[in-house]
Amino acid sequence: MTPEEVRAIAFGKPRFGRRGYNEDEVDAFLDLIAEALAGRNILTPDDIHYVEFTIMPVGMRSYDQAQVDLFLDEAEAALVELRTPPPPPPTEAEEPPRPQGTRKWFGRS
Repeated sequence: MTPEEVRAIAFGKPRFGRRGYNEDEVDAFLDLIAEALAGRNILTPDDIHYVEFTIMPVGMRSYDQAQVDLFLDEAEAALVELRTPPPPPPTEAEEPPRPQGTRKWFGRS
């Protein structure tokens, strides 16, 4: 996931008669996620996991909760992957031993 993908995301409106998340709060948090993915702030995966948005009354401008929650799960995973250092390359001592088979000599005994 890239900062550009975060900035380009568009959430749908909640279904008729349903409540949704406050659009301004979600948009502001998306900006924080984009900055974190770009390495420009210290937002953590836990910050994404535990964020809470105001749930708006029916009929008010809002985003579909399920769509936002699904995206936040993906953003959390992307930030975990970004912040997890790659494993070190194996050293010669860590390489698995090669099996020692019986030697066959051809032509001479």
